[in-house]
Amino acid sequence: MRLVCETPARLNHADTILYEIYMLRFAAQRLLEHHQQANWRDQKDAWVYLEAFLAHYWNLIEFLGKPKTRSDTLTVASIWKLLNLAEPIQTRQIQKDGEELHAKYEEVDDCISRYVSHPTIKRIDPRSWRIDVMSEEIEPLLTQVEAALQSHAANDLLQPVQAIPLGPLDSSTTVSTRAVESKPIDPPKQFE
Repeated sequence: MRLVCETPARLNHADTILYEIYMLRFAAQRLLEHHQQANWRDQKDAWVYLEAFLAHYWNLIEFLGKPKTRSDTLTVASIWKLLNLAEPIQTRQIQKDGEELHAKYEEVDDCISRYVSHPTIKRIDPRSWRIDVMSEEIEPLLTQVEAALQSHAANDLLQPVQAIPLGPLDSSTTVSTRAVESKPIDPPKQFE
């Protein structure tokens, strides 16, 4: 059986970032649904959605606040010129806030990329991901970027995915993946 998948035609850079935003939200919503229904058709479905959430989160914190990037990388500072748009006045603040998220989740020993980009020795270390906290932290930035880009998207196939409040939701990337309700306790040391 032959299987061929294609990306939609007529994409531009606005579509690329909107896709990342919508897929992040979609993955978070699926993880929340699992938490509420407490079942998956297959446990590996939970891993797929967790990995999708982490990969899109990583892409977005790189877009929002990676301090140094290659010349071909989209960033919150570069996208406006590429789209021939005036840079929104809030861009500098979004980038500053994005840099803080990037430092928190990517410039640490157990960063996202060590769990999702390629096989690393970190993969066997226990690691829980506070999907609710991560979403709450990034969503204000995404909402601003989304508002600035939506009317400039070239492809109407990308239907917006609205952010929803998640409540306490924690998933793990070790042995098995499960979404569990987190009890309100002090944050782990790596997030202080």
